[in-house]
Amino acid sequence: MQKNILIVAALSFLIVGFISCKKYEEGPGLSFRSKSERLANSWRIQSVTVNGIEKAADPLYAKQKHYIYESGSYVINIIDPVTLQAEDVQGQWTLYDQDRKLAVNRTNFNGVADSLEDYQILKLKEKSLWLRKLDNTVEYHFVPFNEPGQ
Repeated sequence: MQKNILIVAALSFLIVGFISCKKYEEGPGLSFRSKSERLANSWRIQSVTVNGIEKAADPLYAKQKHYIYESGSYVINIIDPVTLQAEDVQGQWTLYDQDRKLAVNRTNFNGVADSLEDYQILKLKEKSLWLRKLDNTVEYHFVPFNEPGQ
């Protein structure tokens, strides 16, 4: 009887310890897909907060499409709100700091890296990605844009 109590107590301790060690603030606690597999998707901005103000309806953000590939490359399709012309911004991404942060390195039309942005990953699920710039000025909430009704 005492042996069973010890086993149950040990299992309970392990389960509580495992659940409390989430990698991302908003989850998930457990996933069978790798971080790269969850990150690789076709995303659209559901919500974006800039300096505490919601901007998702702003034309600059409303039509963006983010294609993130498991190989480490990405493409952002941006519609210029004035000219209504589409422009593709390309680059590379990498995970670092025990996969808690995302570095995005954009390239110019000559293929030369011209900007680097770093994000804290708040949530990384198959159908939900939340990122916050390290300077806390911008927070993005993404959902797949190929979902029905999108």
